[in-house]
Amino acid sequence: MTRLDAAGSILDACMLPGAGVTLEFLAAIVDHIAHPIFVKDRDYRFVLLNRAIADMLRIPRESMLGRTDFDFFPPAEADYFRARDEEVFVRGEVVRIEEERITDRTGERHVLATTKVPMRDARGEITHIVGIIHDITALKVAQDALREANNELERRVGDRTAALEAAQAQLMRRERLAVVGQLAGAIAHQIRNPLGSIKNAAYLVKLTVGPSPDSDVTHSLAVIHDEVRRANQIITDLLDYARIETAALREIPVAYVVHQSLGGVSFPAGVRVTLAVSEDAIVRADPAQLQMAVFNLIRGSVESMPDGGDLKVTAARSGPWWEITISDTGPGLPDEVRDQLRDPLASQSRRVALGLHLMTGRALVENQGGEFEVESGRDRGTRFTVRVPAAG
Repeated sequence: MTRLDAAGSILDACMLPGAGVTLEFLAAIVDHIAHPIFVKDRDYRFVLLNRAIADMLRIPRESMLGRTDFDFFPPAEADYFRARDEEVFVRGEVVRIEEERITDRTGERHVLATTKVPMRDARGEITHIVGIIHDITALKVAQDALREANNELERRVGDRTAALEAAQAQLMRRERLAVVGQLAGAIAHQIRNPLGSIKNAAYLVKLTVGPSPDSDVTHSLAVIHDEVRRANQIITDLLDYARIETAALREIPVAYVVHQSLGGVSFPAGVRVTLAVSEDAIVRADPAQLQMAVFNLIRGSVESMPDGGDLKVTAARSGPWWEITISDTGPGLPDEVRDQLRDPLASQSRRVALGLHLMTGRALVENQGGEFEVESGRDRGTRFTVRVPAAG
């Protein structure tokens, strides 16, 4: 036995006569090639394996010689290898497999790029297949890592882009509101002066005519009074919305906020109020802004029930938040008010103008790091949910 035979009987496995020095030299070259190499005969048995393939598969060469793929690999893998081998014998051409998987003796899976070449005898008949393998496992791992890194980068870029777009939209919105605030502040006094004059004139007319038997006169004076009050309220709501300042956060009990808010609301007869607010509900918020937000939402619910109904205010812990919910049994918000809650400048409809106090409530909540949701439907009432960070 030569010194090369100890590494797996390569020369005997070749089944070639005259194992001379030249053959030993060529066999040594094959054995020292870094890439795994194998040779199979027409019965798909391994007849030559170099050191690299044995190292990759962690299988001794002597145990593989004379045996087939089905003796070592899972059936699905062995079936695939056999199909590619048959393709070489049938087509008589080189078959290149860009990517295939193989499981070694320890169960580790490798990703291979394999080239299978037909070997012909002197008569041109294919007698063997020579397989040259490139183990691209590390390359695939690197590619997958790179792909994942690219995906993560794309995700981060997308998130950052969305954040920048949101910040830009918020900035533009704040600039628009600043203009509205300046404009509203500049003209509020001038608008309220004629409104006051109209109100006073209507009052003098009422005093002059006294108790009038003409119902049209009485009704007209009442309409003037209501519309002046409504116009003044719209101006107040617009100023409140446009002049939201930076929140000054501190710990405050939700029960205190709710009771203070309820105290500022005029309740029509027939409105029933239910409270379920725990004394341990403590949030970190701006007291004045949170109170105004809750007041505006309660006001909106009460105004939706002029003929009476049920108002329910609750507070419940939800993870890092305290959820304050205000629900009513009114007819639900008009579609244009619900859809335009975030941006009062998107529409100039009368109903949206009358919903400014709800928009102010939402803006005040979000201004101090809270979250706001509204659920409303025709004849299903409205439910406002305010999430404020819990204290501590």
